[in-house]
Amino acid sequence: MILQILGAAGAGKSTLGTLMARQTGLPLLHADFYRWQDDQFEQMRPISVRRAMLAQDMACRPSFLLDGGLSSWLPEELLQPDLLLLVRCPQKTRMERLAQRERNRYGQDCFSPLHPHFQLTQEFLEWAAGYEQYGLEEANSLASHMALLARTPCPSLILWNNAPPETLLRQATAFLQML
Repeated sequence: MILQILGAAGAGKSTLGTLMARQTGLPLLHADFYRWQDDQFEQMRPISVRRAMLAQDMACRPSFLLDGGLSSWLPEELLQPDLLLLVRCPQKTRMERLAQRERNRYGQDCFSPLHPHFQLTQEFLEWAAGYEQYGLEEANSLASHMALLARTPCPSLILWNNAPPETLLRQATAFLQML
């Protein structure tokens, strides 16, 4: 079984994925792991490397949870999820979470123009803020995620992240049990 969790940056995909992995025993794969070469999120892996890494992991793990989307670099027919979860979250909450995450990763002064990661932080937050406005041309947009849910033959569930993570876990688990 392949369960894929989609959503905007800061929506709670990784948190929900971690809780679901703990509860189900399924391994959790992170889309960002395949995309980025470094933990500073500065250097992308070549697409051929991403695809090879994912293919190897999928061969070893026929069932898994996937945190994030791959559609910008992986043809849809190569990943056939059995369940899609879309985690939604108010933009203000997401942006607050992302700002705190940037501070945790790069230091409290990462919003200072003198900080070496300042420009990348600003670009990332600007990109993340556009999730609801971007169209289908942006793979990580609400429009793209809704289109994927509409055309994918597997069951899907939209979870609104305005409750504790354990509540989202209960909702996702209840949906899974109905299948």
